[in-house]
Amino acid sequence: MRTLYFDCASGISGDMIISSLVSLTGARHKYLDRLKEIALEGYHAEIKDVVKSSIKALGFKVILDEEQHQHRNLNDIFSIIRESRLNNDEKKLSREIFAKLGQAEAKVHGQPINEVHFHEVGAVDSIIDIVGTSILINMIKPDRIIFSPLPVGGGSVDTAHGRLPVPAPATSELLKGVPVYDNGIHTELVTPTGAAIVSALSDGFGGMPEMTINEVGYGSGEKDLSVPNLLRVFLGEAEGCEKDRVYLLETNIDDMNPQAMGHIMDRLFKEGALDVFLQPVIMKKSRPADVLSVICKTTDLIKMQDIIFKETTSFGIRRQIMDRSKLDREIISTETDYGTVRIKLGYLGGRLIKAMPEYEDVKKAAELTSLPFNTIYNDILCKCKDMLK
Repeated sequence: MRTLYFDCASGISGDMIISSLVSLTGARHKYLDRLKEIALEGYHAEIKDVVKSSIKALGFKVILDEEQHQHRNLNDIFSIIRESRLNNDEKKLSREIFAKLGQAEAKVHGQPINEVHFHEVGAVDSIIDIVGTSILINMIKPDRIIFSPLPVGGGSVDTAHGRLPVPAPATSELLKGVPVYDNGIHTELVTPTGAAIVSALSDGFGGMPEMTINEVGYGSGEKDLSVPNLLRVFLGEAEGCEKDRVYLLETNIDDMNPQAMGHIMDRLFKEGALDVFLQPVIMKKSRPADVLSVICKTTDLIKMQDIIFKETTSFGIRRQIMDRSKLDREIISTETDYGTVRIKLGYLGGRLIKAMPEYEDVKKAAELTSLPFNTIYNDILCKCKDMLK
C-alpha cells in the first residue's frame, strides 16, 4: 500500500505542503510547468533551496506582478478550476478543498456559501497552493494519506476581518475531528488553507505508520521559529493489511440499572464507536459488576468519554491507545434464492481472503421467508466460499 505520511511538527500551510511534495518527488520543473495549466495571470511561482536549522529543504512562494485586492466567491474559484487544463481528478480534489473552505467560512460568518467572499484564501497564492497540491497528489497517487497531530500555535493573527485569536475561526471549524495540541509557540502554525487540505486529504491521524520508507521531502515555512519550521513528508510502502490506531476505553460499573446498558451501547454505536462490549467481573467487596469496553477512532475519544460519563454512574475511565491491523474491505450486493444480500469482502495484499454475508440481510431474509436463520446463512456462506477459489 503506497502511503504518504505528513510529519507536521511545526504546523502546516499551503506553501509548506507544496514545497515538501516537490522535494519528495524531485519534480520541480515539471510542477512549475503544470502550474501554467491554471487560468490565472499576474503572478509567477518560485521554488528555491533553503536551509532551516542546518537542514536542507525547499521553499515555495507565489510572487504577484502587482498588488491585488480582488475578492472571489466560490463560483469564481470553481470557474478558474473549470477553465484550467487540469485533469478531472485534479479538478475534483481542488473543488473539494475549496468547498470545505467555503463551508467553514459560511458557518463562521453566518452566510449562505454562495455569498461568501474569500479574502486571504481567495488570493492567487492560496488558489495556487490548493490546485498545486491537487496536481502533486495526482503525481504521487498514494493509496492512503496520514497526518501527525497538528500543533496549532497561539497568540493572534492579522486577517481581513481584523486581529483574531489563533487558530482563526475558519481554521478552528476546519480542524473539527482533527487531533491538535499546543507546542508553546505563539504564532499561527496551521493556516486555513493548510487545514482545508488536511481535512480533504486525510485518511487518518497518528504517529508514523508501519511502512518501508522510499522517499523523504522537506518543505520550509516562511517564519523563523524556535524549532525547525519544516514540514517533513514520507512516501513508503506498507505491506499486507492496513494499520491504524484506536482508543480502548474501559470502566467498571457495579451500581447501575442493567436495563440501561442496552440504551448506552446503542448510543455509543450511533455516535461512531467501532465496537462496544460488556464483560462480567467480580470487584472489591465481592460485588458483581460489568466492564464496559468501547473501541473508537482517535478523533472520537472526547465524544465517547462524554457519553460514558453522562450515561453511566462511572467516575473514571481507563484508556489506552492501540495499534490495529485490518483488511481492506468492500461491500457488494448479490442476488440469492432469498433476495438481495450484501457480502463483506476482505483483501490482504490485494488478494481476496474473506467473504461473509451481512447479518442484517440474512435476518431480513429469514423473517420474510420464515426459514431458519442458520439455513439461509449457511447456504449463502457456501456461495461466499466459492468466491475465494
